[in-house]
Order: sequence, then structure tokens, then C-alpha cells
Amino acid sequence: MKTMKTFDEILKRVKEKYKTPKIELNFKNPFELLVSLILSARCRDSLTNKITEEFFKKYPNPQTVISSDIDSINTMISSCSMHNTKAKNLYKLSKILCENYNCTVPDDFKELIKLPGVAEKTANMLLSFGFHKPAIGVDTHILRVANRLGITDSDKPKRVQKDIENICPKQDWIIFSSGLILIGRYICKAKKPNCLKCFLNDICPKKGVK
Repeated sequence: MKTMKTFDEILKRVKEKYKTPKIELNFKNPFELLVSLILSARCRDSLTNKITEEFFKKYPNPQTVISSDIDSINTMISSCSMHNTKAKNLYKLSKILCENYNCTVPDDFKELIKLPGVAEKTANMLLSFGFHKPAIGVDTHILRVANRLGITDSDKPKRVQKDIENICPKQDWIIFSSGLILIGRYICKAKKPNCLKCFLNDICPKKGVK
């Protein structure tokens, strides 16, 4: 595990490199982000954005989703993996939002994970980027990069989340986790990490890198 001194340097560099927290899904509000996160499971962000560009024209809110039907939703998202399940979940969660939350997305973790298709990672990502509430949604990029940096030695998302929370100041959870995602996507890739061009190269133990 990293010492606080080393971690402080990692955090400092991540914040300098990625000054504004962001994810690469296109959305304008929490509902759009929720839909995008559900569709992005096992689906590239670029394809998800292509699908949602048209989806949100027809279904900009939960009311319009439940005024439609599952088959129509399924047709619109058919290029996405697991579209049958995702279409059912989008319809069901939209119905729940309108019945229980006045057609709005709740900003509470316990309420979010009650929604169909919303697991802990999705809930935390939604809280972070939809509501700007400190949370860490551990995806494959965060899991991989946090291990290689020596921040954690676990392959369990829940444990990785706790390890990051224990060493990173709460006010930096969003910017740090979004930075790890971007590092994992463009620099510290699974098969071919570009260590020579990484801004953390000199302080990274490169755990698991061959």
C-alpha cells in the first residue's frame, strides 16, 4: 500500500493533469446519465453516446419512457449489448421513478441501488457526476490502475473503493476517480500500458505490469 507522502504526490499530479472531473458519456441531467450508465455496461462509450443521441430525442425523461413500450425501447438500443435486458430495466426503472420519486432520479445511494439495472458502481458514478456528491464508482480502469499504483492489492471493487476512500481526501474522490479512469483508458491500458509516457511513471511500482 502507498504511504501518504507518495499518494499525496500521485493525487497532486492527477489533479494537475485532469483539472476538471469528467466521464466520456454525453448527458445533460441525472436521468440522462442514469440511462447512459446502464447502456454503457459492456458497451463502448462511443457507441453508447451514438445510441443516446437518438434515444434522448424520443425519450428525454421517465414520463416519455413509460408512455412507450419495451419493444420500442429495445429497437432503439438494439446495437447495444444485452439490449433486451437493458430495455426492460429502463422501462421498469422509469416507472418506479414516476411512481415513487415524482419522475426524478433520487440522489441517495440506498434508493438508487433499488432501481432495476443499478448496481453499486452505477449508483456511485451517478452520485459523483450527476449530483456532484463525493463517491467512487470502481470500474475496470480504476481497479487496474489502483492496483498498478499500489493503492490497493485487491481485485474486489468494494475493497478497492474502500482502499481509495481511506487514503484519498473525500473532497478529491470525484476528481481522483475520474482521473484514474482516464489514465486507464488512454495510458495504463490492460494489455499494453504506455509507462514511458505516463506522468506517474517515476513513482509507480507498476504492480502486475509485464
